[in-house]
Amino acid sequence: MQPKARKVMLFRTGYKALLFGLFYALFLSACDMSAEKEKVEKILSDTFFTEQAENVEMHYSDSGTLKAIIYAPVLERHPVEEPFTTFNKGITTYFYGPNGKVNNSVKSNYGISYDSKKIIELRNDVRVVNAQQEKLNTDKLIWDQNTGKIHTDEFVKITTPENIIFGEGFEANQDFTEYRIFKVKGTISVDEKDKQ
Repeated sequence: MQPKARKVMLFRTGYKALLFGLFYALFLSACDMSAEKEKVEKILSDTFFTEQAENVEMHYSDSGTLKAIIYAPVLERHPVEEPFTTFNKGITTYFYGPNGKVNNSVKSNYGISYDSKKIIELRNDVRVVNAQQEKLNTDKLIWDQNTGKIHTDEFVKITTPENIIFGEGFEANQDFTEYRIFKVKGTISVDEKDKQ
């Protein structure tokens, strides 16, 4: 009887070793798979695929209140490490007030949005018009969604019903109802302009 019991014990020990070996082999293959997965993810992250959309309409809201609507003929999203979106064929933005009405509009021939920074940079013939029909013209304008401000360090022309003001550097709230020009270069009365 004694030899039989020993045989069963050896079988159990061998069974445990076999199970441990299978588990270890599965663990190693899982490690190999995770290494392969990491390689694939690195290749995919190094190779970015531009996403493109046409006739785009994007809505920006804060706490359920509509803040802005952006229209663009073409949008290209670049999903790199710091994703950004370009508007190569121009962009038009309408900013809304708390009453749900358009406070101002912004148009440009080019735009780039830095998604994680929440900053949109507009370039090439940027035009802003507010509810009071005051107009801003510049070649570059930055909209910082974090602060709700628009600004530039470029040359600006502001046309009001009374004056045309030229300057360098500009900052305003995104409604373009309160603004300041950093370096005023000159002012022309609208009446004087009409006389010339």
